[in-house]
Order: sequence, then structure tokens, then C-alpha cells
Amino acid sequence: MTDQRQTPPAFPDPNPIRLLAKMKADWNQRAREDGALYVASINAASDAEFEASGARDVFYLFRHLEHLLDPGHVVLDVGCGMGRMDAHVAPRVKKLVGIDVSGEMVARARKRLASLGNVEFLEGDGCSLRPLPDRSFDVVFSHIVFQHMPKEAVELYFAEVRRVLRPLGHFVFQVPEAVGKAPRDPSLDDTFSMRFHEEAQVREWIEGISFEWHGAARFRVTTTREMFDQLRVHAVRPNW
Repeated sequence: MTDQRQTPPAFPDPNPIRLLAKMKADWNQRAREDGALYVASINAASDAEFEASGARDVFYLFRHLEHLLDPGHVVLDVGCGMGRMDAHVAPRVKKLVGIDVSGEMVARARKRLASLGNVEFLEGDGCSLRPLPDRSFDVVFSHIVFQHMPKEAVELYFAEVRRVLRPLGHFVFQVPEAVGKAPRDPSLDDTFSMRFHEEAQVREWIEGISFEWHGAARFRVTTTREMFDQLRVHAVRPNW
């Protein structure tokens, strides 16, 4: 069958090298300051809480999709950070690869999970999944990562995820969805503040690059500052 994918959007900044360099520098600095804090926020008060937060987020991200964490599957974590969730995914799958824009985060992930023989961590460029080969993963997941990116950059990543997934491979990811009116997106130079997404828009992006939409689930989050839903999306690459 002919590949009918639409051309992905242009990078959201006229000088992408500048923005990507800032993104990488910002996340490297956060890793040096307190990587656990920036990865897990209020759940980073102790090593035990940090580890527990990884197990909890794996549970919610893969709730009712536990079968995807199969001993025969090769899995990719986009925005792996320090391997917080990977510590709880890797023992359940054949191989896990984590990729992150921050080399500092990647170094910490390698050290934290050095005892696991089926993990590999790579530093990425912040807008693609190079150098990962086409059709090489059964499952790709991402959690609390796309929310920090300009929406145009998220679309670029979606197209890259489709590229690296095998036919009938699964894409499971999270984005925050506002309860009520969403605040305006922060500036492109802001590499941390959340961008809120609408299910209809996310579905349009996903189906526009020939993913099959397999549904969305919501998990309410309430903080001292705001209330929103974690929108968990499940999509599948067609068998072609």
C-alpha cells in the first residue's frame, strides 16, 4: 500500500538550531541542579518516593494496556530522563531503549540502571528520533515529555514515532488537557512550562499521519495551583 502520510509541519522556530541548543542546555542544567526534582516534581523528596513515582506512572500510563509490556517486545521511551519509569518497564520486556535531549539525564539513567542488561540510553537532538532505525520497535511510549514542547515540535515527534514503529506497533503517550479554558501556550523559549492539548486536535494529528486511533483515557490531576486531566492516548501504526 502507498504510504499516505502528510508532510510534517515545519519546526516552530525560524532558527531551529538556536531553539534546540537552548532546549538541550536548559535540560542539562536542570539535570545538574536536581534531575530528580525536574523529572518527578513533588515526588522527588527521597529516593524511595522517586522510585515509587516511576512505578505509579507506569501503572497509570499502561492501565488496561498491560499486555503491551510483553517479554518479546522491544520498547522505546521518548524523553526517558533518568530512567524513572524505565526501571519498572525494562524487567517486563525484551529490550528497552530510552532517548532524551539531555546528555546529563542520559548519563544518570545509564548509571541508575547499570544493573539491567536489556537497556540502552541515547542522547537525542530534541526534534527527531535519529539515529534509531525505521520499523525497529514494537511499542513507543512517552510520559510528561510532550507537554514541555511547542506543539509543532510534538507533531514532528509523532511522525518520527511512526517511522520507528513496526507495522501494528503501539504508541502510548500522555499530554495534559485543560479542565475548562486552557491557558495560552508559553513562548517558544520556555522549555519547561506546560502546553495544554485538546483530544480532537491530538487525534487529528495522529490520524493525519496514518496512525489508527485506539482511544484515550483521562486521569484527573489536582495541584495547589491548577486542576487538569492527563490525557492518555493509544494509537497503532497500520500494517503497511
